[in-house]
Amino acid sequence: MAKGILQIFLEKVKEVFGEEKASPQAVSSKTISPAISSVAAPPKPISPEVAKVPAKSTSLAEQLRAEIARDATHFYVFETGETVTIPAGLTCSSHTSMNSETGYITLANGNPKAPPAGITGGYSIRLPDQVEAAASGKHITVRIIARASGSDQSHFAVAYSTNEVGNSGWRKFTAGSEWSIHTMEYNVPVMKEGRGDFIGILPDSEGSPGAEFCYLAINISERQ
Repeated sequence: MAKGILQIFLEKVKEVFGEEKASPQAVSSKTISPAISSVAAPPKPISPEVAKVPAKSTSLAEQLRAEIARDATHFYVFETGETVTIPAGLTCSSHTSMNSETGYITLANGNPKAPPAGITGGYSIRLPDQVEAAASGKHITVRIIARASGSDQSHFAVAYSTNEVGNSGWRKFTAGSEWSIHTMEYNVPVMKEGRGDFIGILPDSEGSPGAEFCYLAINISERQ
């Protein structure tokens, strides 16, 4: 009898524990990808578009101007006509080039007997007193940008006058159809009282083609 009761008890216990035991539920091993950063990659630098602005064309006269103006002691623009004496009979007209900002003058009807002394008998430029003082006893180089007026060729002459202790005499030049630099040199005597130095420009005589002028520069150096 006792055995039967014990056996029943054990069977009940086994039954209870058998129901409680459950096989572990399979958990799907879903792989979770690691989070990808949502920070955007830095934008690729974009080179600013280079504006292809055509270089401003420089006229021949302006190129030559830059050349003679370099280290010049004195620079003169003919268009302005400052401190100028023009003798009777010599014609002078001012112009502005149609294709550039360059101004210039045309000289014609020079007197072949015009003197290179004093204030000269040509288109005569009075130099500043400080230039006269600096040039005294020194070597000067005069550079003039000129061309023929309305022709392939024209002639003109240039003189440096101290109006006191001598002058260079007329130095003759031939101008072509394009702007070009014409150069003269002179050893300036030592001044005494200082009556003013002049540069005279004499175009060819009446009936000959005139000449055009835009810039003039003077360089002063030790006597050669």
